[in-house]
Amino acid sequence: AEPCRLAVIGMGKTGGRELNYVSDVDVIFVAEPLQDEAGALRTATALAAALMRACSETTGEGAIWPVDAALRPEGKAGPLVRTLESHRAYYERWAKTWEFQALLKARPVAGDRELGERYVATVAPLVWSAAQRENFVADVQAMRRRVEEHIPAKQADRQLKLGPGGLRDVEFSVQLLQLVHGRADPTLRSPNTLTALAELARGGYVGRADAAELDEAYRFLRSVEHRIQLYRLRRTHTVPDREQDLRRIGRSLGFRTDPVGEFETAWRRHAREVRRLHEKLFYRPLLVAVARLEPGEARLTPT
Repeated sequence: AEPCRLAVIGMGKTGGRELNYVSDVDVIFVAEPLQDEAGALRTATALAAALMRACSETTGEGAIWPVDAALRPEGKAGPLVRTLESHRAYYERWAKTWEFQALLKARPVAGDRELGERYVATVAPLVWSAAQRENFVADVQAMRRRVEEHIPAKQADRQLKLGPGGLRDVEFSVQLLQLVHGRADPTLRSPNTLTALAELARGGYVGRADAAELDEAYRFLRSVEHRIQLYRLRRTHTVPDREQDLRRIGRSLGFRTDPVGEFETAWRRHAREVRRLHEKLFYRPLLVAVARLEPGEARLTPT
């Protein structure tokens, strides 16, 4: 086999160190041939595919974790492994807005560490200039609306992740603010949602009271997500509606007097606050104007 270097880049919850108990591990593979490129890419592709099978395969002891490489350039239609130069060329010429948003989470997690760090360094300038693309802010906002529109009607008011006031409201708000303001402020470039939120508050881009509300709500919603997934080790983001299930969740969260009522009240309160703050921050008119500025002009004075 032709020798090559191979790095595994963590994306999504993996890159952000935010995995659920029942999560796909999202990855991108990048290779660096030492001699013959075609032969090295064949070797790297075989190795990457074997790694995915070993991690994802179900045995008598269960599976380690499902590995998903669909966030790579061109998705499942594209090659499983690309060279660093091929990645760079794709993101420079063809990448869509959502792909730069996804790259906020990119982090070397396995394989050749130096190559992984070069990958992150190579895509970083493209990520942090993405906000200057035409209609960038409107594209991100439209993407969030499309996610909501695809929720089945009967699930909409119990969707913990995708619905109004759910986890995606927090994540989209934080990520849009990162992409717009992070061009000029490197402190905002964390792949972790809560770390980035804290830096946005520290820099004055989000009010401290608003950030504290979002932090508390996000932690609560993630705690609920863990509990509904752990019960049967099943990937779900829909809060059950049977009383016995709600009682179990409520008691596990520390609600003792009226587990169902206290849980529902806390959940709805957090969801209302998340939606209110999402609409306040995500649709802030100033974002469009700031995104059009040159990086040196885009720095806010902390409040």
